[in-house]
Amino acid sequence: MQDKKLKIAIVSTKGGVGKSTISMQMITPYLYTKNNNQPIAYYEFDDENRDSLSFGASHLSNRKMITVASPLLKENLTQIFAKDEYTCLDVGANKTAMRFLEALDDSGMIHFLDLVVIPILDGEQDAINASIIYTMLKDMNRDLKILFVLNRAQSFEYAPYQFENYFGDVRGIFKDIHAIKDYLFEEDRDRYIVMLEDEVVKHSRRFGLTIYEVSKRNRNFIDELRNTMENLSKEDEIKLLSFKNYVSKSAKKYEENVLKVAFSHLNEVLKD
Repeated sequence: MQDKKLKIAIVSTKGGVGKSTISMQMITPYLYTKNNNQPIAYYEFDDENRDSLSFGASHLSNRKMITVASPLLKENLTQIFAKDEYTCLDVGANKTAMRFLEALDDSGMIHFLDLVVIPILDGEQDAINASIIYTMLKDMNRDLKILFVLNRAQSFEYAPYQFENYFGDVRGIFKDIHAIKDYLFEEDRDRYIVMLEDEVVKHSRRFGLTIYEVSKRNRNFIDELRNTMENLSKEDEIKLLSFKNYVSKSAKKYEENVLKVAFSHLNEVLKD
């Protein structure tokens, strides 16, 4: 039997929480590996921003813009879900997210979505917005799988303290602190991924690539540096090669320590 080709949406009504970063840096590489290292379908639902353009050199996905204000949004969604392809749906914030969710519900496609990822930062407003989106989604489809991504975390170990609005008052000091976990159904309470803050997230984007792609490039910058160092007049070239070597090493470390952990958790959530 052929494996089901997954469709994953990244949604939040809050702007600036890293929806496109998580879509491109985590979900797209994950689906790419599931698709035998072949490009996946990537749909960006945002009438104002084109964040995916920052990854213009990436070959992990075929990207397409969908107009959310279009009266054909429900038809567009139905066409997307009717296609037999691994799909990442990157949804803009504010009214864009609300229109997308309404069309997803009205078209019935909410019942054919494999997973919704809700990004969250460590602010109180982020937690409130995440709770609202979670409740809306569960009202539309009680069986929908939802996963939170704790974005820009400082470390795996410190995440419960940094994201008290998600985990609750882990220090036992503020008993009335708002905690997302208090509102979740039992099956969703351990469905979260920690995405670490790291310079390589920013640097890979400057090259127009994902961290995953940078990590897989087998280019020996040290040998290139050795050859270039023989001619010390090429200072700018030496600096650039040194920087590329740093980004390459950082990407390999991030792929091993963060992305592989995330991929494993995604597999666990989606296996049922």
